[in-house]
Amino acid sequence: MKRNILIIQILLFAIAGIYGKTQAGTEGVVKGVDDFFKKTRFIMTKMEIQIYKHLPDDKARAVFMKEFWDKRDPTPDNFENEAKNTYAQRISYSNRYFSEGKGKNTGWDSERGRILLQLGIPDRREFGELDLTSPGGTRNTTRGALLTTKRLPMERWFYYRFQLYLVFTDRNGFGNFRLSRIPAQLLTAIDLAKMSILDASNTDLKYQITFKPSVKKNDILLKIPTRKVSFEEINESMRASFSITVYTYKDYLKVDDIKVDRVLDNIDDSILKKKYIYLKIPFNYTTKGKYYFDILLEDKVGQSRYRDVLKYKVR
Repeated sequence: MKRNILIIQILLFAIAGIYGKTQAGTEGVVKGVDDFFKKTRFIMTKMEIQIYKHLPDDKARAVFMKEFWDKRDPTPDNFENEAKNTYAQRISYSNRYFSEGKGKNTGWDSERGRILLQLGIPDRREFGELDLTSPGGTRNTTRGALLTTKRLPMERWFYYRFQLYLVFTDRNGFGNFRLSRIPAQLLTAIDLAKMSILDASNTDLKYQITFKPSVKKNDILLKIPTRKVSFEEINESMRASFSITVYTYKDYLKVDDIKVDRVLDNIDDSILKKKYIYLKIPFNYTTKGKYYFDILLEDKVGQSRYRDVLKYKVR
């Protein structure tokens, strides 16, 4: 029983941190926190938040903001950044439907609004009432207590791709909806959403390319599940093509961008029997410090993109 209580407390603490209820530690470091950071910190990785807090001036912040949306752009070859547009639409939707007496245009900072910013509009949304039994009313003959049943306004949200089910209730009757419980899957879904390409909210995650990064000697190594890679047939052989961008930071400051293409061609279908494909990117930094790599991989054949992050310390 004590173990279950501890797990619940840990989840509540984590959610509170994610949703900005204890934002002094996040916002206080950056003097005059701008509107961009206030509204995008919900989809930032932990390291992105640290990097932003260490940016020296407005010029560095402008570069960060551009790269922030570039990393999330599902179609970088055109002039429109669908990720940025999608996020603006989520903010507008939240302000229209989820403002809870905090003033105009603050719906994005409500509990429903913050989840919508992170996970997008739910695949299914239901409305109704939830019974809440509380002291006062009909006597319960088993325990001798007086109980009453109160009906609370309720919303149910379903995210099928995350296998996630959320229930919000208005316990005080003032239109302030809160999660009735915090499922463990919510934290997993938020972590996945931070790494995915923002406008691909309806993409089946089973078919999205993924990878696991690591550092081996003087290389950044990407370990890619073969079943996630798309191949094309050329002259009775198979071909896979990748574009990789590595945003490199040292001690929270930007030091380099690595952009490379990798092509696997003249291969036969025996590669399909291999569990993983490995791609190498040169890493020749010898200066001591803490390095952080924000890695963007694009499968050009399957037109699937994915991000992951890697920390590495040079001693």
